Amino acid sequence: MSRLTKSQRKVVNQKLAEHLHHSEHNSLTLQQNNFHMGASEIDALHRMQESHPELVDRILGFRQQELDIQKDVVETEKKEQTMREKEMPYVRAYAFIGQFMAFFIGGASLAGGAYFGYYHDPITAGLFLTSTVGIAFAQFFKFKTAKSKEEDA
Repeated sequence: MSRLTKSQRKVVNQKLAEHLHHSEHNSLTLQQNNFHMGASEIDALHRMQESHPELVDRILGFRQQELDIQKDVVETEKKEQTMREKEMPYVRAYAFIGQFMAFFIGGASLAGGAYFGYYHDPITAGLFLTSTVGIAFAQFFKFKTAKSKEEDA
């Protein structure tokens, strides 16, 4: 269902206005401006208005509910976007601190491995270097636990 252009809406409104001069059912004209319906839908509803007014009112009520729901979704999205804008500096700071700590721990581990290697303690030096290389290896190949694989699927 597509929206009517401005000129199409004028034509539909003129036809409805001409037709309404002959009848007393003007509730459809007032409601028509609130909805984006095709000309054929409006014409069908107008023809049904005389024989089944309660059905037309019900259809327009459903359409109004749909528009209200869409409006609520848009408002929720706007609130979420403003929340994200407010949180962005904190998210960036958290990411920066995390990266800084990772580099610090990696550098300290390498420095510790070099220190103990220099003072002839190969087991401790090996543990320092293995932990650094192991973490880097795990991050590089992105090993995941079985639980996180299930969540991704």
